[in-house]
Amino acid sequence: MSPFTPRVAAVIRREFVLRVKSKWFLLSTLGLPVLIVGLGGLAGFLAVRSATDAGEERRVIGVADPAGLIGDLLVEELLADSLDAVRAADIEEVSVDEARTRLSDSSYDLLLMIPRSAGRRSAEMPGGTPEAEGAEEATEQESAGDDERTTLLARASVPSVIEGSVRGALQRASVRARLRSIGVQTIDPGALLQRTSFDVINVTESGEARSQDIYRALSFGIAFFFYFILLIYGQMIVRAILEEKQSDIVEIMVSSLRPWELMLGKIVGVGAVGIAQMAVWALVFALAAVYGLTAGASTLAEAGIDLASIPVPWGTLVLMFFFLIFGYLLYAGMFAGAGATISNEHDAQQVMLPITMLIILPFIATQGVIQSPNAGWGVILSLVPFFSPLVMPARLFATSVPVWQWLVSLVLLGVFVLGAAWVAGRIFRVGILMKGQRANLPQVLRWIRHG
Repeated sequence: MSPFTPRVAAVIRREFVLRVKSKWFLLSTLGLPVLIVGLGGLAGFLAVRSATDAGEERRVIGVADPAGLIGDLLVEELLADSLDAVRAADIEEVSVDEARTRLSDSSYDLLLMIPRSAGRRSAEMPGGTPEAEGAEEATEQESAGDDERTTLLARASVPSVIEGSVRGALQRASVRARLRSIGVQTIDPGALLQRTSFDVINVTESGEARSQDIYRALSFGIAFFFYFILLIYGQMIVRAILEEKQSDIVEIMVSSLRPWELMLGKIVGVGAVGIAQMAVWALVFALAAVYGLTAGASTLAEAGIDLASIPVPWGTLVLMFFFLIFGYLLYAGMFAGAGATISNEHDAQQVMLPITMLIILPFIATQGVIQSPNAGWGVILSLVPFFSPLVMPARLFATSVPVWQWLVSLVLLGVFVLGAAWVAGRIFRVGILMKGQRANLPQVLRWIRHG
């Protein structure tokens, strides 16, 4: 006999319609994704705008190189980056402290101070040339003292675009100086400093190739998504049970249907609200992602990312769906049972805390499982029902999990779902009519034993 009797269906319909028609649901369902997408678009627009403004705003950069090691090379590199740069001969012989006081009266907006001590190891370099030593020290300033560090003085805040250009120009000029010291004049330093593309591909037993970084990001995203759902809708279930207990018609309702039917209807009804809301959010975010990926397809292609070549793990996604549904039912039953033991909003926070901690722990454990999916502790946690809804999907995306492991995990999770529903039903049967005080643990255990 199906547990979804007409009376349960009526409760589900009542809970769903009541919440879907509320202004809060409409505002959060439609407004939140639009707000997030809008804020993301605004952040991208401001980043592009700031970069454009930084490029349009001309700032004169003075290069003070008292040892004459890489100053001219650095000016060339800055000019190549479309920055106005000149040698600051009038300030080269002063200290950084004195240059700081003279900056406001100078013609420079930015002043790059290269320490004279950059040439103290020239004799140790192959070839023994000052140019070689200049390159050596210009790239090792971070390990030196304050008086031996390359310093950029600025009249106003330095945009990150300009700061990055100065850092890159300094590095390229240092490489050019080193190359000159050994007689190399024609090699492009940018080519020497270019990073080599590097991909980590996990190969399953069936020969399927998986990009490690992409699937790690996907694992974390799904774990966070499920964690977010449980926290929001678990608390909603507790409050739904509490609202029913505080109403004046609860006695009439439990006389016309069984307490477990009322509890099941509320769990499924609130869950249906969450699924509907998440479906709308997923649709909006998917459209935004498709639009963003389409607009940035050329950029991704230049970075070596071919979206068409990334396989979609449909089997893993189906398994993940079952784990998330069973996990929701498990924690929903626990939240419903907790809500039946309280009589006011103040007590709700206290009874939800232990369950919330049970949700946080697997979320934290997921971060380690993503890095080491086949570690012994990770395998054990993926079989424990309170952890498996988050940990097992993370393992499924990160590695090839033996069939018996995810099958045992899913069976155990299903058994615990039934057990949680049974326990919550026995608590609900007595607790739904209890008002005035919160039940203590011995009372709850007695309700479970005697029902």
